[in-house]
Formats: sequence, structure tokens, C-alpha cells
Amino acid sequence: MRVLVTGASGFLGRSAVRQCAEAGHETIALVRPLGDVSRLGWPAEVRVVRGDLRQRGEWCGALGQIDAVIHLAAGTSGGLPDQLMASVVATENLLDCLRGQPLRRFVHCSTFSVYDVEATRGQLTEASPIEDHPERRDAYTWTKLVQERLVVNFCREAGWPCAILRPGQIFGPGKLWDEGAAVKAGRFDLLFAPLSKMRLTFVDNCAAAFVRALDSDAQGAFNIVDDDLPTHARYHRLCRKAGVRTGFSIYTPWVLVLLAGRLVRLVNRLFFKGRAKLPELLDLPRQRARWKPLRYPNANAKNALGWRPAVPIREAIARSVGPKSR
Repeated sequence: MRVLVTGASGFLGRSAVRQCAEAGHETIALVRPLGDVSRLGWPAEVRVVRGDLRQRGEWCGALGQIDAVIHLAAGTSGGLPDQLMASVVATENLLDCLRGQPLRRFVHCSTFSVYDVEATRGQLTEASPIEDHPERRDAYTWTKLVQERLVVNFCREAGWPCAILRPGQIFGPGKLWDEGAAVKAGRFDLLFAPLSKMRLTFVDNCAAAFVRALDSDAQGAFNIVDDDLPTHARYHRLCRKAGVRTGFSIYTPWVLVLLAGRLVRLVNRLFFKGRAKLPELLDLPRQRARWKPLRYPNANAKNALGWRPAVPIREAIARSVGPKSR
């Protein structure tokens, strides 16, 4: 198939482009105008188209006929206006550019952040409730919810088969999520909820799921996490054993994190009418979203997409640890 990959030079996109081309697809990588792709290790047959999805321009006409899309482009930093432009407006421009094309597949990258973790018990699956109040979370949750709904509705109207992949915490070289620590202060690493599992997926494993989704007939949403998910405490130890310079571990049990969040919320309501902007460490909804003890099964993605996370956790961490981390 002739596959367009957006967000191609991003953390996940780099691997997705490479694996898509290696799987035999004619791959078009859409990258920012000034993006450097010379060191990404892509096969020579990958075609690079430059353009900014936030603005309609020549990039649209340069794409030509497309069979399938892997849509990874999104905003992950900045305030709400910045992320609306990078996630929602960019997606609107992409869909409008592809309007009328008979796409065989549209594979969209969503996130675990769209789930209402507070209302979830035991395990988080594709059937878990979606967040109805994104304003109590952050700009990323808000814009990714809007982006996902935009894609689903457009694909339904256009008649495009659509798969929504929701990765957990994507990790790899240069992105180790602070080795599982909530706070790093000098020689000490504060670990919240050390026995809670992390919803990790190694970047190459995650990219492989998107490529597998191209050849699958499955539609709907699929959670993407690896096998053998470590707890925050175990992940911290594994990173240290792999050579990462970590601090001395200080564990804060989930019950204490939860009590602190509830106390801060009460103080906020009593004295600030709930208007005080709190950091993630003290904000109850975001505490739950990141550290609440849950299980994260990946059976649906395995069964429907034929995907298997090929790189186990120890090897994934070893591949992620570079000279600068030691």
C-alpha cells in the first residue's frame, strides 16, 4: 500500500516510518519544513514530503493518491492554544486534504489519557469509560479527546476503515520517563505508588503495532502496552542495573499519595474556590491518571491486529540506555 505517515520525524514516527517501509509499503513521511531526517536511518526508498499540518499549503498537493494513513502528528507540550493547533487544527487540515480519496485504512494514534481513570476499577481496557471532564485534567487530554472524535466521525462519514490505537507510556532512547520517579532531587528519587504497574510500551514495539494495523481488517480502539509491565519500583531498579545513574529510592505508597491529593483538593475548594492551578504531583485527577494501581491487558491488540511486542522489557531498557544516560 501507499502509506502516509504524519509526525514522521517524531519519537514514534521515526520507527513507524522505518518499519512501514521494511514491511514493503510505499512510505511517504510527512515532516516539518526544517526537520532533519538525515540521521533517522530510514530506507532509501522512503519519500519525504515537507509541510506543516497546522497550515494548509503545498504539502497537500504533493501527497498524491494515498491508500492508507498512519496519523501520529499531535501536540504534546505548550498550552491549550498550542496543542489545539498541533493536534486538532492539524488533523482537520489533513482530513480535508484527503477528502474524497478512497482510503483502505486510517490508523490513528490516540492515548491512554482519554480514559476516565477515576471511574475505572481493577483493569483498564478498551471498554473503560472515556473522560467526560477533560477540563479537570490537562490540555493534552482535552485535545487528544477532540482529535480522536474528529478522526472517528470523519472516517465514518467517508467510509474509511479506521483503527484507533491508544498507546500507554512510550519509552525508548532519550525517553525513560525519569526511570519511574515522580520527583528527582539531587541524590534522591521519590517514587509514588512504587507497587503500581507502569503502562509502558517500547517505541519499536509500539510502532510495530501501527504497521500491523495497516494489514488488519480490525476496526475500533486498541490499547497498546507491552507484556511483563513492571511496577515503578522494578522499572527504577531495571534502569539502574542497565547503567542509568539513578538516585536513592524513596517510596511513597499510593494511599499516602491519594490522601495528599484529597487534602490539597479540600484546601483548594475551601480557600480558593477550586480555582488554584495545582501541579500534577498534588492534583487528584492527574494523580489518579498516572499512579492509580490498575492492570493493563493487551489481549485485544494481540488478537485483532496480530501484534506481539517483540522486544522484552530488559532488552528494551538496554536499547534505550545510551552513553549520555550512564
